[in-house]
Amino acid sequence: MADLVLFHSALGLTEGMSQLAAQFSDAGHAVHTPDYYDGHVFDTVDAGIAYRDEIGFPDLAKRTSDAIAELEGPLVFGGWSLGAAMAQSMGKRDPRAAGALLFHAGGVPKKTSWQAQVPLQIHYAIGDAWIDAGAPELLVASVAEAGASAAQFVYPGSAHLFTDPSAPEYDAQLAGLLMSRVLRFIAEEVDQG
Repeated sequence: MADLVLFHSALGLTEGMSQLAAQFSDAGHAVHTPDYYDGHVFDTVDAGIAYRDEIGFPDLAKRTSDAIAELEGPLVFGGWSLGAAMAQSMGKRDPRAAGALLFHAGGVPKKTSWQAQVPLQIHYAIGDAWIDAGAPELLVASVAEAGASAAQFVYPGSAHLFTDPSAPEYDAQLAGLLMSRVLRFIAEEVDQG
């Protein structure tokens, strides 16, 4: 079983995020859900993004790092939307990283190198307006070039947070498919390492 650190979306640590974390716990994994929004939750992505911008991404990233500083590795980092940026950052640089999962995000390919021992999965809907065209493919190629396994999974529709049970665009069938793929990733790529 794995230790997972799950980073919430711009909506904050909502009831939906708690339900998602519980699915991993129910599968036998240890789960940590740092609240880098300090208890603030939002009903709309726009309100959550406004809060992100008010605090500033560098300060949110510092809050995240501080919240998990005491955790021992290996750790699988996963994030939803805004939280995927945190998970990608940890996958690239944190020596405790054993895997990275980006949900409802395409990643941000940058010149910095990826850690060869950290496999990556990216999950998003094909018509999601928040995904920059070509970004997932570039990130997957960058990770593969570093020597780690990398895969992207594209789902039908245009819903952004389709796995979040508290979001209006929640799709139980797609969420179940995504979860089965992620649990297989943990079992095959992380636990077997």
